Amino acid sequence: RGEDDASFHGRMLEGFTRYLDTYGHEIGVLLVEPQWGSSVAAMPWPPTLLKAYISAAKARGIAVVSDEIMCGLGRHGAEPAPGGTGCFLAECWDLQPDIVTFGKSIGGGAGHLLSGAVLLDGATKLQSGPQGTAFQSHTYAGSSARALANGAALLNSMESWRPSVRAIGDAISPIVAELNEASGGAVIAHGQGALWGGLFAHADRAARTAANLDFKKRCAEARVLPYFVPVGGFMLTPRYDDDPQELASAVKDMAQCALETVREMGWAPSVLLPMGTTSETAPPLSRYKGPAEESLDTTQRAIFDEIDRTRTTGAKRGPYGPWLASPPLADAAQNFGRICRYETCLTQREAEMVILAVAYAHKAPSEWSVHVGEARKAGLEEEHIAALAKGAPPAFATGSREAAIYAVTADLLEHKRTSDENYAAGVAALNEKGMVELVSVVGYYTYVALTVNTFEIADPLLADSINAKAPWEADAA
Repeated sequence: RGEDDASFHGRMLEGFTRYLDTYGHEIGVLLVEPQWGSSVAAMPWPPTLLKAYISAAKARGIAVVSDEIMCGLGRHGAEPAPGGTGCFLAECWDLQPDIVTFGKSIGGGAGHLLSGAVLLDGATKLQSGPQGTAFQSHTYAGSSARALANGAALLNSMESWRPSVRAIGDAISPIVAELNEASGGAVIAHGQGALWGGLFAHADRAARTAANLDFKKRCAEARVLPYFVPVGGFMLTPRYDDDPQELASAVKDMAQCALETVREMGWAPSVLLPMGTTSETAPPLSRYKGPAEESLDTTQRAIFDEIDRTRTTGAKRGPYGPWLASPPLADAAQNFGRICRYETCLTQREAEMVILAVAYAHKAPSEWSVHVGEARKAGLEEEHIAALAKGAPPAFATGSREAAIYAVTADLLEHKRTSDENYAAGVAALNEKGMVELVSVVGYYTYVALTVNTFEIADPLLADSINAKAPWEADAA
C-alpha cells in the first residue's frame, strides 16, 4: 500500500534475485505463465518485470519454461514481433525461454461449460461450424481426436483469426475498465485479447468465496455464464469467432452482476487488496547526491579535478558525488578505480565487458549507461552487448581468453566464488597476477554499483528515449 508500480516491481525483483542467489543450486527450472490462468483470473504479467525474472534465472544457469497453456496460439492478442508468428507471448514480449508449452488453447471440446461469458440460451452457438473455431477448455477435454483435429485446423488458419481476437479485446477492454472504476477497487479486472478475468479484491479468501457465491446466483439470474475461478472471481475465454457485439452485451451483464455483488458485500476500502499507483501517493525519498560542485572545499575540489582529468567519462557521471562526502575514501576509491580501469592486464574491451556484466547483475542503471558507450568505443560487438543486456553469456569462442574472463566474472557475480574449472581457465588465460586484477575489477565495479543504486545516481547524459530504470533493455533488442 502506498507503493507505486515501479517500486513494487523493483522490490519483487530484488527479492526474487536474492532467492535465486540463496537457493539457485536447488532449482532446475523456472516455470512461468506470461498470463495466468484461474489461479489469478487471467492476470497478465508486467512484461518488463517478467523479462527481468527470466533474465535473472538464465544468468544463473536455470532453464526457463514459458507455460502458455492458456494464453498461447494468439489468445493473448499481443502484436507479433517483427517477422514473428504472434503465436506466443514469449515471442511477442521477447522473453526468450528455453521451452514453450501449450495445450488448452489448441484443442478443447467442453463447449459452453468453459468457454467464457456467453448467453446461456445461446450455448448451441458454441458448436463447431464449417469454418472451425478456437476456444479454451480443459486440455483435450476427453476427446483427443477432436482436440488434435481442431488444433491442426487452428494452426492452419491462425493468421486469419488475429483480427477477430483483436476485435474481442477491443469490445471487452472498456467494459473491464468501467468495472474497475465503478467498483472502487472492490473488483480487480484485467486481461487482453481473448483472455480476461477479474478478482473480488477482499484480502480475506473467505470473503471472496462468499462474494463468488452471490455472484454466481446473480449471473444465473442474468443468464450469463463466466468461468468462476476458485480464488474468488471470474475468467472470460471466448471463442475466436464469437461476435464481439453479442459478447460485449453478455460481458456488460456479467459486470453489472459483479458490481451488485460488491455493493451487497459492503466492503470498506481498508479491507481491499492494494492497487498499483503511478506514484501520486507519496513523493519518493530524496537520496543524497554528494556536495554541490560550487560548495566543494579545497581537498574535495582537488579530488574532483583529478577524477575529471583521468576519466574518459568525467567526474559528473558515476559514484563520485556521494564519495566526495568523505575525501579520504573518495581519493582512495578513485585511485583504485583508475588502476582497475586502465592499469590491469585486461584490455579496455575486456574490462568494459566485465563492467557491463557487473552493472547488469546488480541492476545498476547509471553504471550500465555510462559504460555501454565505453564498451562500444573499445570495440565490443553489438551481439555481445545484447547478450550481456539480457544476462546471457556472450558467444565468445570456446577456450578463448574472453570466454575465460567472462566465466570467472559470471561465477563471482552469481556464486560469490569461482569453480575449480573456471579458476583454472582464468589462470591459464591471465596467470595468477591477472586473476587478482580481474577479481579486483569485479569488486571495484560492484562497489560502484552499490553506490549508484543506494543513492539513486542517474546518468545526466542518458537519452530521454531510454528507460532510466533499465537502460540495458534498449541494448538487448
